[in-house]
Amino acid sequence: MTKLAPIIFRLRRLVVACEETLASYVGVETRLAGEFADDRLSIGEIAASSVVATGVLGSAVAWAKPTGGVQFATAPTGLTQIGARLRVLSDARQPVIRVEKYQTDGPSSRFIVYLPGTQNLGAANSNPLDMRSNLQLLAGQSSAASRAVDIALRRAGAGPSDQVMLVGYSQGGLIATHLAQQSRAGELDYRVVQVVTVGSPIGANSPVSLPRVLSIENKSDFVPHLDTISNPKSPNWFTLEGKVAIDPVQNHEMESYQRIVANFEVSGEAGERQIVRGVESFASGSGAVSYFEIGQ
Repeated sequence: MTKLAPIIFRLRRLVVACEETLASYVGVETRLAGEFADDRLSIGEIAASSVVATGVLGSAVAWAKPTGGVQFATAPTGLTQIGARLRVLSDARQPVIRVEKYQTDGPSSRFIVYLPGTQNLGAANSNPLDMRSNLQLLAGQSSAASRAVDIALRRAGAGPSDQVMLVGYSQGGLIATHLAQQSRAGELDYRVVQVVTVGSPIGANSPVSLPRVLSIENKSDFVPHLDTISNPKSPNWFTLEGKVAIDPVQNHEMESYQRIVANFEVSGEAGERQIVRGVESFASGSGAVSYFEIGQ
């Protein structure tokens, strides 16, 4: 109870900050990171407090519905193609995810799922890619966004024998990491076997709780370091780092990360390229592409 008053005060300041800086993503995240450090309250403490449990950042009902018809595409053969598909989805600025389903020689299928980043910084609305989801996911909790992605995957037909690769940008990487941990714990109806994160602050997670992870980070982008923890070095976790320094906003954009990937494909070391090859060869052939709108 001794921490309840400052927690309430902090959460009120957070809401005001989000509303005042709706058009400035970088300004909001920089301010929040600094305020959390100043008050010496960890994100975990805030998320675990009774204030959160009673609704300030509490759970929301999540949903997912197909949008548009089923299309077809060839499986990506490199990080460049994976990044291009993620960028198209992110640039659309809509709460929509892309699900690709590829058949294998056996009865199982392989799914590649693309997840965009934060889109909603203002007042609560139906878009779950918001600051509440950011805070919940950073605290290791489920969010409306992660639950909606799970619903979409199950509606797309993912089952116990199927393998899934989750590709997420910014908050999308947080969602991917959380679902992968749930999968490893046997809490999902499908198997997440590969995670690719782009510009996501996921360093606080344990490699033991995750499948194979490829993290792409820009050394000039502060967002991947919002959790103040570097990614672990582990056989199942490879961090591909590059440096594109333009300005605080553009450093975090998908265009900068595409440049990092392009440089890696030209000058990456043989050992690193071998690690990445598992991502690039995850699926093959032609697959069905579905889009799902997610909401809360």
